[in-house]
Amino acid sequence: MSRSPSWSRAWDEVARLAAASSDASIAALLRDEADRHQRLTLEAAGVYLDLTHHRLPGGALDALLALADAAQVGERRAAMFSGEAVNFTEERPALHVALRGPVPELCDGGAIAAEVQGTLARMAGFAGAVREGRWRGATGQPIRDIVHIGIGGSHLGPQLVVEALSEAGSPVRCRFLSNVDPRAFERALQGLEPAGTLAIVASKSWRTDETARNASAVRRWFADGGIAGTALHGHLVGVTANTAAALESGLPESSLFPFHDWVGGRYSLWSAVGLPAMVAIGPQRFRRLLAGAHAMDRHFVEAPPARNAPLLLALVSLWNSLALASDTEAVVAYSDALRSLTAWLQQLQMESNGKRIDRDGEPVPWPTAPVIWGGAGTDGQHSYFQALHQGTAAHPVDFVVALPDARDPERRGRALVANALAQREALLVGRDGSPATADARAAGADARGRRLAAHRACPGNRPSTLLLLERLDPERLGALLALYEHKTAVLGWLWDIDSFDQWGVELGKVLAADIEPLLDPGQPLPDSLPAARRELLRRLRAAWPAR
Repeated sequence: MSRSPSWSRAWDEVARLAAASSDASIAALLRDEADRHQRLTLEAAGVYLDLTHHRLPGGALDALLALADAAQVGERRAAMFSGEAVNFTEERPALHVALRGPVPELCDGGAIAAEVQGTLARMAGFAGAVREGRWRGATGQPIRDIVHIGIGGSHLGPQLVVEALSEAGSPVRCRFLSNVDPRAFERALQGLEPAGTLAIVASKSWRTDETARNASAVRRWFADGGIAGTALHGHLVGVTANTAAALESGLPESSLFPFHDWVGGRYSLWSAVGLPAMVAIGPQRFRRLLAGAHAMDRHFVEAPPARNAPLLLALVSLWNSLALASDTEAVVAYSDALRSLTAWLQQLQMESNGKRIDRDGEPVPWPTAPVIWGGAGTDGQHSYFQALHQGTAAHPVDFVVALPDARDPERRGRALVANALAQREALLVGRDGSPATADARAAGADARGRRLAAHRACPGNRPSTLLLLERLDPERLGALLALYEHKTAVLGWLWDIDSFDQWGVELGKVLAADIEPLLDPGQPLPDSLPAARRELLRRLRAAWPAR
């Protein structure tokens, strides 16, 4: 699937239109394009998507769809679903879609589906035993607390789901430990009793340094509480693609939940890595989460390009990277339960598409991987929204709105949704200085009023997307996450990069292993080190002796 002349021509046309439309008026497009609402809004698997508030004329959308066709997005999608090695640098498939439901396109889909269902059944049995108090620790006590140890994809997805879908009165509380900082360990285990705690260690390779060190610390914590050796089997389970290494570490096979190496870390929530989420929300609701993701998978495969939510979301993202003087995308979730969505998306999109080399090893001629940032609304309105409204760059914003369903006499949920809609409208319409000037003149301060008018003005015409979930349930959450996964894959296909490897992450790990011994005061510093680096290491050694 190498680049074709039509691919290059389509890219050139999109780039030309993006440059010509960089200052297009969103308000004028909303007013003048009679079919804009019909073309740029749709509902997919319970997620309502509104893309009308972008500097994207209708003719440009046609050019973007032509680019998707020239880039063979449909063929590449079929290759992913059929189990081809779409992770071409590691020669692996990316079959996370097979974890959420039967995929008829898979040539060996029957065998894979049977294995997936077997893993889910085993996870459900374990989760049910823990939730119902039948899984007992070394002293006979039921498990009341789980500490999940992982990092990156082995951490962000499960934490997001637990925060989003856990209900009051859950029989098990779940904490997450990812950072190798000792203080993170202390916070994660503060107030817990070893006898009633279960640790879940998740590492695809079983060699991830941060996870291995935190797992070792947890073993020591259990031992200090009198739980060691075989007694630990009731308190420690592992999730990994490297079962041999996990067995060598002392875990019995009965305590291991394996998954395949074709499950990328940032796509691993749907695998056994989701075990803490299943325990926290219950097996039935976890299966509903999978069903929602599978519904979005089917939409992605079956919907025509012009009505395909992941494809359109990707095309608008690509358009903004060309049309705006900004290489970022803000994601603001107006639902406190989705407060970790941005962190999950940072890994998904920036680790997947943070690449500068294409399939043929050549530099990509277009900007890739906008920086993802944001957080929870309404908190963000009192911090970074200032830059969104009045900063020099126009940063496109995804407003993710989940309608609250809890009883609320103070109508806080209504205020939450009103704020989301108001902020989106404010980005669109802006504010000129005339009202401020009039107010100031009425107060008898003409000169000050003129100065104040400029400071109060908001330019408006700033793009945004609305993603609406009528309620935050497992199905809609699963569909939302799958929507963003497929958006990420489509962007990778448009740029002709590998969205499923992460060689840049590996480089830092290698260098950290080389640097750590240099922090030991007992080790001589190599003469080959530059003077500045030697001075820094001497300062670190003096201020912080090795322990």
